[in-house]
Amino acid sequence: MYGDKLHWVPDRDKTDWGVAIGRFYSFAPHHCAWTWCYLIWFDKLSPSSLWTVADIAWENDLEPLEDAA
Repeated sequence: MYGDKLHWVPDRDKTDWGVAIGRFYSFAPHHCAWTWCYLIWFDKLSPSSLWTVADIAWENDLEPLEDAA
């Protein structure tokens, strides 16, 4: 999954997207289980890139970004 273009599963009009640059295994309290968490480097056009360059997301909160090209 490293290098894959991903975006957060939309729960509103805007969602962030970027490239997976790392991951770690961590306890997800909302699932009461251990799961993968990914480090996402934001695309420069992603909404949150205005105030940060990267974020983390749980594996089940991400999905592949469909390229328009």
